[in-house]
Amino acid sequence: MKRLVSMWGLCWALTSVGARAEEPAAVVPPEVITLPQALELLSKDSPWMAAEQARVDVARAERIAAGILPNPSFNYGGQRLMHGANTGSSMSHQFTVEQPLLLFGQRGVRRELAERSVAAEKARVTASLAERELSVREAFASLLSSQEALRLLEETSVDLGRVEKVVKGRAAAGDSSRYDVERIEVEGRTLEVEVLNAKASVDDAAGRLAALLGRPGWSPRAAGTLGATGALPELGRLWEASVQHRPSLVAARQRQSVARGGLAVTKRERMPVPSLEAGAVVTRREDSTMGYLGLSLPMPLFDRNQGAIARASAEVDAETRALDAEVAEARAELSRAHAVLAGRHRALATLERDVVERLPTLRRMAEDAYREGRGSILELLDAFRSLKDLRLQHLEQRVAVQQAEAAVLFASGLETLTQAP
Repeated sequence: MKRLVSMWGLCWALTSVGARAEEPAAVVPPEVITLPQALELLSKDSPWMAAEQARVDVARAERIAAGILPNPSFNYGGQRLMHGANTGSSMSHQFTVEQPLLLFGQRGVRRELAERSVAAEKARVTASLAERELSVREAFASLLSSQEALRLLEETSVDLGRVEKVVKGRAAAGDSSRYDVERIEVEGRTLEVEVLNAKASVDDAAGRLAALLGRPGWSPRAAGTLGATGALPELGRLWEASVQHRPSLVAARQRQSVARGGLAVTKRERMPVPSLEAGAVVTRREDSTMGYLGLSLPMPLFDRNQGAIARASAEVDAETRALDAEVAEARAELSRAHAVLAGRHRALATLERDVVERLPTLRRMAEDAYREGRGSILELLDAFRSLKDLRLQHLEQRVAVQQAEAAVLFASGLETLTQAP
């Protein structure tokens, strides 16, 4: 018995291992990711996108319902003589089958409306994806910025450590006071705290990007450069692209199309639906069987679907006004984003031309002045802080340019600025 149980357990274990081996392995995201990879991961392999596609499948199911014919109905009626003279047969049975006939193209307009609804749902998903892509672009830029800030602070910490050795060497030689040593050490420990906070910011930015992509427990590192990825096209060219490609405008036009399709359906459904009846009448005692054929036609004297038509007409008007509002809002948003990006470009160019290029010279001058005794420790530390702040300001300006570019791409519906006509 024990051997039987052991063999059964072994078989069960082997079966379980085989079943697990057949299961598809989960896609492991890379540790280092670029922006195009992040966007592809969002659109093709994220739980959010899978949920959105499921809603499109729901809309597709409506196409099946739109093409189905109405069911026939089976009717039975019986008569039995209860009192009086028998004029034919004391009992009769009537069996009929009734089939409504859609003779005025109702199925066609319903199928067309179903197709428009599927297209509208796809457009809605695309518009929703564009909004989430904007969030991913912003989160990716934030992660790049946090990584770059950490790198700058670590470099500054290394430079400060090198200067600290110089200060301690001068103090040992009697060329500087103990205050200089204490002051530089405090500055070094303060910078270490900044580095620790920068590391926490990197982890936070990585977690926010992972959350947007639906990847719990993933801590990615971003690969790329901050700043503009291309020249800024003219506003008119961007607006031409926006009219054609901006997902929110496409979705608004599709909603208007659905409303018009709904109006066509309601107008077609005011047409009467005739029903064809066929069957037999069977009598007993005086055995006989008679065929039965009939046609019924509703008379639209009072209800001609006026309420549904009025509602559908109002929906068309509402969607038309919504489209006009969406166009006006899109144009204003694109103008704002274009102006902001142009201003960020100018500010970054000025900062790099007038400030960033001078930073190495300023740092060298500050260190030389201290070594030669022409500057105090406070002046040296002030120079180091200023250099660090200027480098971080340059980083923030590059991030601002990239964020502004992401806003322009979202407003224009383009993936890159080079796609502008």
